[in-house]
Amino acid sequence: MGSVRCPKNYKCLQTFYSPGSFLSVRKLDLSFLGTPHPEAFDPITLLADRNGKLKEVKIAENVYYYQALWKGNEILVSRFDLDIGKSLRTLNVGTVLLLNDPNPNAKVLTTIPMNIVLDVEENTNPLMKRLGYVKVTHHDKVGWVRRDLLSDDEFDIQFYQLNLINLVKAHTFTAKEDNFKTELTITGEGFIVSTCKVGELDCSATYRMGESSFGMPEEAVYFDLTVSDGKQYVCEMRRVDFVGELQRVIDGYITEDELDPFINCSLSESETIEEETAEESSDEKE
Repeated sequence: MGSVRCPKNYKCLQTFYSPGSFLSVRKLDLSFLGTPHPEAFDPITLLADRNGKLKEVKIAENVYYYQALWKGNEILVSRFDLDIGKSLRTLNVGTVLLLNDPNPNAKVLTTIPMNIVLDVEENTNPLMKRLGYVKVTHHDKVGWVRRDLLSDDEFDIQFYQLNLINLVKAHTFTAKEDNFKTELTITGEGFIVSTCKVGELDCSATYRMGESSFGMPEEAVYFDLTVSDGKQYVCEMRRVDFVGELQRVIDGYITEDELDPFINCSLSESETIEEETAEESSDEKE
């Protein structure tokens, strides 16, 4: 990542800007779009005090951003936009060594069993590139683990690299969305929708596979809904929405009968255009 000159009286911690992060409040301000800001995979240097506590700045009620350096400039960045703080799991690919330095000849501090969750504290390369080393803590020992010995997400390794179709085929999900009062009962084998309602009205659904429209880039399934009153909606469910619920079953928080993944619904593009056209016509008449 190159050496960064750490300001006096600070410790510096290295990480990277994550691709596909949610828009932050600052990005919704149009004035922010005209100013330089980090892009995916950009190296970020976080500032910490002498005890290693990251420097945070309160920007709104209960909203704190990290104080950081990027390309020599001081910036504020949300933890949700960074690799640091994400969780990975050890894979069963031989012995996973915890090293005291990020190099293959470093002293071995301990070994870590498979399927252990580790929080990223620092990384030598962007997480998505699966290169270099990741700094973690395991049983009060702090050290470095090879990135390629860790899964791409925090979920149980039985889900590792399993595509969405194979991930869900043995399960049934009931997904509820509040904005349009949408409810879908989905059988994973073939994404068959047996219950389809928008409010009190019945609907029919067809599915198509695609990529997520928000968050980290990943597989998603889209359900195109046609309601009995003629309106059309589209609902999106990402891989993480399904696997997160399956993880909750493993952790004992819910049963198989309670699988309720997050679903994001909106009016279809054609419906939105029709509504906007109707509003414009109404304004012109007035």
